Amino acid sequence: CCGFGGTFSVKFGEISAAIAERKCDCIRASGADAVVGGDLGCLLNIEGKLRRMGDDTPVLHIAEVLAGEGGKQQ
Repeated sequence: CCGFGGTFSVKFGEISAAIAERKCDCIRASGADAVVGGDLGCLLNIEGKLRRMGDDTPVLHIAEVLAGEGGKQQ
């Protein structure tokens, strides 16, 4: 869970933010070259939090990876 889910992030903002921060701390600690997922809401939430943390790890939808666009910067 990225903490975003529908109205959860609105109704429970502090919990939502803590979930996203913990998720991003784990991503950063892993040393991953990229984050890949299938849910656009989660990807936006994770990427937004990573950027606010000063982390530029690519966050990609699985379709981007399958299409071979994972290395392109917009």
